[in-house]
Amino acid sequence: MRQFKLVLAALPFCVLAGCGNDALEGTYEQTTTVMGIQGPKQKVEFSSDYIIANGSKIKVDEWERKDGVVVARNKDGQALINVRVLDGGKRLEAVGGSDIAKNVFVRID
Repeated sequence: MRQFKLVLAALPFCVLAGCGNDALEGTYEQTTTVMGIQGPKQKVEFSSDYIIANGSKIKVDEWERKDGVVVARNKDGQALINVRVLDGGKRLEAVGGSDIAKNVFVRID
């Protein structure tokens, strides 16, 4: 019983830390703003194996999380997405790319 209590006590820390799983999980609404003009919103789903956006399902072979930035890579090691995790994962902001365009993801599930 004591071991069970220790596991329960550690559970919140595992959830916050991800317990070694660097993958993003969940459904987000993506907004792209270019030079102050906001484009249409779209739904993006992240799972440990795929990113689904605009009806396209992209295979993810590796997730890497470092210093609050998560990178998804394909089998060739090419970055598919780079995002900074904000507000405990409720918001994501694309990093890299152009200063003119800004991509923000807001969790909806």
